[in-house]
Amino acid sequence: MKAPERLETRRLVLRPYIDSDFKSFSLLMKDESFSKNRYLTPEQLTPRGEKSLFSSIINSYNSPEPIFAWVICIKENEDFIGTCGLKSLSDNGTVECFYALLPEYRRNGFAIESMLKLLEFSFEELKILKIVIFIHPSNTPAWKVAERIGMKYMGHIKHKNIIPKAMLFSIEEREYKAQRLH
Repeated sequence: MKAPERLETRRLVLRPYIDSDFKSFSLLMKDESFSKNRYLTPEQLTPRGEKSLFSSIINSYNSPEPIFAWVICIKENEDFIGTCGLKSLSDNGTVECFYALLPEYRRNGFAIESMLKLLEFSFEELKILKIVIFIHPSNTPAWKVAERIGMKYMGHIKHKNIIPKAMLFSIEEREYKAQRLH
């Protein structure tokens, strides 16, 4: 399935990466609070690894299985403020979501706003059955966002590149739809 060209919220635009986003992408990758709480490999945090990851995202958009990774921009000026997206985990309809903001844009509700749009798109357009996120236990703001968008804490589990065990949050399509009714 092809990623949409643009998703909009009241204040934000979610759109695919373009080549000119590399500088902002690199700033996000270099942000210590981002890199220490994610399960990126040490290689991905090198300049070469950053470029390789960025290129793989852009190249995937035209592949049969694109990476659903989007830039989060301020609607009024298109400024890059972060990233969000989806990654398929299995053939049973479960996907993993992710989100991150540059430090100066945190605590403004942008993560919640972008993730609610991502959930809406995932459940209503892609017909995904379940979305999960793995969060480093020390990343309190991330798990608070997960809770605020209706995801449920499912316990700590072993996950690649996260030590200690990751916090697992989950939301199913039926739970999402029930929340929308209230």
